[in-house]
Amino acid sequence: PQSMADPNLETPPNYAGPEFVVVREGLRRGYNENDQQAIERLLAAWQADRATRIAAWNAQKEVEARADAEVEEMRRLREEEEELLVNEEAEREWREAEKKKPKMNTFVPGSSVTDVLIHPPSQYALQKLSTFDYVEMWYFSPAGRLDASKFHDRSQAEDTLGISKIDDLLTVRPIASVKASRNVIPDHELTFPDFLSAKNCFLDHAKKANW
Repeated sequence: PQSMADPNLETPPNYAGPEFVVVREGLRRGYNENDQQAIERLLAAWQADRATRIAAWNAQKEVEARADAEVEEMRRLREEEEELLVNEEAEREWREAEKKKPKMNTFVPGSSVTDVLIHPPSQYALQKLSTFDYVEMWYFSPAGRLDASKFHDRSQAEDTLGISKIDDLLTVRPIASVKASRNVIPDHELTFPDFLSAKNCFLDHAKKANW
């Protein structure tokens, strides 16, 4: 339906003007009033009618506002439903794509990139662990493991044998397992980060040695 004009914006007619002469004359005769009283009666009637139309106007605006709000709510719900469907479809496609990707080997829980990239401790350090002897933590630090890979655990060293003494018994072992590194650093001279890294590696290999 066509919206009515806003009665709040209306101004009263000029009831004192010549176009209302006949109306004023009829009121003067009918109510035995003077001209000013007739004008006031006309103005009061107009104001009462305007108040009624303002109330109707406000009611109509409330109805229109509620209707607009319902339309907006329906639009919002429809958009949310469409977005949910789009997201579900995108997630389904992503899962399908993930299933088709080649699987990478997973890291062992607790391992770090350093543990994977740097070589294991030297045979000397591991031999000390296996016999429950003291061995410097440096051998289990990144520097110690790198030193082992460069200088002490080469394949040709595995073929060279040395003699070690365990429980008063002489044993022939690969030289790599009985020769200490000349680069070893005492425990008390290790930096704190190196000590922490060495500790984790030490505990891991101690567990493997059935400590």
